Amino acid sequence: MEYEWYREDEAHTAAQYAARAILPYLLVANVRAANASYRTFTSSLGADNKGLGVQDVSSQSSDIRVFPSLPLINFLGLLLLAVQKGSPDLFRQLRSKYASHLNEVGSWDESLEMIAEMYFGIQRPRQNNPLMDMMGSLFGGGAPGGAGRQPPARRVEAPTAEGLD
Repeated sequence: MEYEWYREDEAHTAAQYAARAILPYLLVANVRAANASYRTFTSSLGADNKGLGVQDVSSQSSDIRVFPSLPLINFLGLLLLAVQKGSPDLFRQLRSKYASHLNEVGSWDESLEMIAEMYFGIQRPRQNNPLMDMMGSLFGGGAPGGAGRQPPARRVEAPTAEGLD
């Protein structure tokens, strides 16, 4: 269905349509469906556009189609391979390699941060919320700097029964 919608749009938007199926599947931890979506989309893309210069790269464990003119489609394919490997360094290299292209599609940032946390153990950057910090300190939350700290508990000794020592 995503490919049918893509056919009514411009050629350079292919990755955005493919990502609409691939990224949500990865976010619900369905790697098999994400791979199937990628294969279906790229197969249709390659069959309809013979002039794209598609290159098939295969190994014993996986195969991928490389589209020289569509770098974000390549990113999605490599992301699927990286998810299967589970290497945080591989994910970081992939993001840095395609950083300029990913900046053009800023809507993927949150999804990619969640994928980094789920599959690679890379913690998402947490944003401080000054209002929540202030409210937490007012109502006894664990605000930074020791505000709202509990007083030390007093030690209460139980009475001892006489003659049982």
